[in-house]
Amino acid sequence: MGARTDVVRRAALALAATAAVAAPLAASAQQYGDERRLVGFVVAFQPYNLQLDHGPHVVLHRGTVIQPRGLTLQNGMRVRVYGHRQADGTFSADQIDLLPPLRRPL
Repeated sequence: MGARTDVVRRAALALAATAAVAAPLAASAQQYGDERRLVGFVVAFQPYNLQLDHGPHVVLHRGTVIQPRGLTLQNGMRVRVYGHRQADGTFSADQIDLLPPLRRPL
């Protein structure tokens, strides 16, 4: 009986350790669960304000990352924007990635 009790005790400890590690990860994943993305062409850009050819007005904040770093957005650029919809209908951008231009068939 002693060996079986030891196995059960080790299994219980392993389960508790797994739960302790998984709980913060689950909370972290839920925190970012509402992230969305937009893809479109830039039609207007001013500091902290971006308008794509379709979709909501995009608002940048001090932490918004533009990839590649140092890029200044210009009209006609194709971009992917990661962020969150705000209660006022705008889209808060966390990251903006420059995408390659679309290739048009000949």
